[in-house]
Amino acid sequence: MTRRICASAVFGLSLIALVSSALVSSSVLAADQVPDIKGKWTGKTYTIVAGSGGHWPSNKGTFDKPGLFEKDLTIEVTNQEGRRFWGNQTFIGNGETTQEPMIGELTGKDNKTVVIVDTDGYLNGQLVGKDTLTFCYTQAGGRGPSSVVSCTEVKRQR
Repeated sequence: MTRRICASAVFGLSLIALVSSALVSSSVLAADQVPDIKGKWTGKTYTIVAGSGGHWPSNKGTFDKPGLFEKDLTIEVTNQEGRRFWGNQTFIGNGETTQEPMIGELTGKDNKTVVIVDTDGYLNGQLVGKDTLTFCYTQAGGRGPSSVVSCTEVKRQR
């Protein structure tokens, strides 16, 4: 009788360990899923600029008196493979339209952190839900034509 109880107890503990392991494994896999971010994301930039060039060719602002701008922004993610993606950005405002290619990657907890680089600056942000991206773009002019900080929220158009 004791032998049967021990065998049942061992079988029960083994079953609990197996189920627990399966639950942990499935939650780890779910956390690693990469969101699909392809599509058009639109919003408005809120930008401060010292210098001219790039998306701000008519800016006359300096570090002492910077230019303050708002432009319509479309980020189009045209391709994505896993966490890596690429596409284009279009800025429209103040009688100017400019475009620039970009590449990026999703990282961090649940792949919700977005890191993008274009031809002259960096974007760091967070996916909020499936269709909202909040971020700040930075570009240090150094010896180049302009320094830029622009914080924005864009929403995916469905």
